[in-house]
Amino acid sequence: MRRLCKWSALGICGLLALLTVLLALPGLVGIHPLLVQSGSMDPDYPAGSVIYVKQAEAAELAEGMVVTFYLPDEETMITHRIVRVDADREEIYTKGDANELEDSAATPFSRVVGTPVFCIPCLGYLAGYLASGAGKVGIVLLVVLVCLLSWMEGTLLQEEAGEA
Repeated sequence: MRRLCKWSALGICGLLALLTVLLALPGLVGIHPLLVQSGSMDPDYPAGSVIYVKQAEAAELAEGMVVTFYLPDEETMITHRIVRVDADREEIYTKGDANELEDSAATPFSRVVGTPVFCIPCLGYLAGYLASGAGKVGIVLLVVLVCLLSWMEGTLLQEEAGEA
């Protein structure tokens, strides 16, 4: 029973550490995880994935490059492929790989956030859940469970020592 408590607590701590590494640490090196919420970039970036985006300079923007940019509302981000660059007007024209039509409006260079460097499919579902209220409660409950399992392991260890 003591081993079960120990390994369960270590497993939960390992899972929380892995999620921290995947979702928080990349931001320290200028790479930001974003959730893919639509299938417009299937199959490269399927819905439910997490893409990791690094900043891109305007001079780097080229046809065929995948970029993440803000829509005119300046709140919503989208990731699509550049189909045309108008350097004179400092605008790009984009299209989702799974979409038949090009996006309806040009995007100014100033709204480009960056370019995806890699993608982890399905991690977005978990990340979205963890960002919700229920997910935050779940994280707190996992931490409480680790504390409880550690306490139980210590109690069982003391009982074994007392029997010896």
